[in-house]
Amino acid sequence: MEFRQIEAFINVVKYQSFSKAAKIMFLSQPTVSAHVVSLEQELSCRLFNRTTKRVEVTADGERLYEYARKILELRDQVYDEFIRPKGERPSLVLAGDSIALQYVLPDILKDFKQLHREADISLVQKNSVDTVKMLLKKEADLGFLGKHENVPELTFIPYGTDQQVVIAPNQEKYRNLLENGYSFQELLSEPFILRELTDDTEEDEDRFLEEQGVDLSKLHVAAKIHDKEIMKRSVSMGMGIAVMPLKAVEEEAKRGKLLMFHLDPGKAGRTLYLAFRKEDEEQTMILDFTALCRKYNGRERL
Repeated sequence: MEFRQIEAFINVVKYQSFSKAAKIMFLSQPTVSAHVVSLEQELSCRLFNRTTKRVEVTADGERLYEYARKILELRDQVYDEFIRPKGERPSLVLAGDSIALQYVLPDILKDFKQLHREADISLVQKNSVDTVKMLLKKEADLGFLGKHENVPELTFIPYGTDQQVVIAPNQEKYRNLLENGYSFQELLSEPFILRELTDDTEEDEDRFLEEQGVDLSKLHVAAKIHDKEIMKRSVSMGMGIAVMPLKAVEEEAKRGKLLMFHLDPGKAGRTLYLAFRKEDEEQTMILDFTALCRKYNGRERL
């Protein structure tokens, strides 16, 4: 049982709709349905009676709803207790997805620490929904997201771009595809490594495939793996191919460990955003970090 599954369940109960719950959580409807089905399978009960017109909560669903609310309330209390300023030293809590934390922030933080050597910096990996929640609850100072959210209390500034690409092992078969031309449909016939969904998973890879009209149930799935580094290594060893963000794989592609198949930028591309509370926009560390992110964005465009 995972927090994302519980949140999906609570939102379906609250809005009596899978589509509305998906919109609130910034997820696709199939993903919300999958979270609920996983809960039902784990608990061996039916939580909803689904009809074409409405969603009705079962008696078991009503019972679980009370427990689910308490679980999330307790989780929030833990965050309130342990994520807090450290004495008098200036601190900065940065929340965001793995792309920002692993592949973008190290470059920016190096310059930031030259300006604020005394600052304590904490990195917290979260998906977009939870990053926004942390910002609004003042549990994080800056958030790094893969999309612009409609949240009036926050300011969003673009700091870079990224896109989904297909990666494959550096083998003759795939080298020939790159040399002779390829289509996305051709690649779909290959064994796929998919991203295993957990609480901090942003799910961009699965969402991208769904937006291209791909039925995930019809793919030849070689494995489901959560960690991006393990996914890359598995691909390089020939287990299958995978959809991953460009920033996560470009170094391996440059060294020849992986082959990279570019897709339609209009469909596979996205803008990366820095977010912070509007009330904090005049704070010195926020201003300096924002300036460094703009500088990073400028380097990307060169």
